[in-house]
Amino acid sequence: MKPQRDGLDEGTSVDLKNGVYGISYAYVEAVARSRVGDRAITCLVALPKGCPKGDDRGKMYTTTNLRTLDSWTLPDSQHMCGGA
Repeated sequence: MKPQRDGLDEGTSVDLKNGVYGISYAYVEAVARSRVGDRAITCLVALPKGCPKGDDRGKMYTTTNLRTLDSWTLPDSQHMCGGA
């Protein structure tokens, strides 16, 4: 569902069947057009560097929905490793 206001406080999250989680403070239309059960391809596109031991946040994934052919790139956490 589209945000009702300016969208600045409306975020997006997606939890894929393969265990990949993506999140953004911004509204991501490509995620919103997806439906439960859509097939998708997900690729790890970036790994954080210099992270504290045991803090593995900040991986970036690009996902393409095979029904809509929309793609999005989201991190797996709202904060990068070592952040809040």
